[in-house]
Amino acid sequence: MPGEHLLLVDDEENLRTMLAAALRHNGFEVSSVGDGRAALGAVADAQPDLIVLDVMLPDLDGFEVCRRLRA
Repeated sequence: MPGEHLLLVDDEENLRTMLAAALRHNGFEVSSVGDGRAALGAVADAQPDLIVLDVMLPDLDGFEVCRRLRA
């Protein structure tokens, strides 16, 4: 879905940077954050079309972030 706004959530900065570059190269608009709480805030602010969410995050794990987004 090139042209869509994607939120990338991962606590490993190197991986986040590399994935964001690859996704931008393929036409996505990318925002990225490094933890679950920041992800919740970014979703509220930017309302992304897609979310790539790491499961193992330092504060709220990806499953909890997903639960809160669905609620």
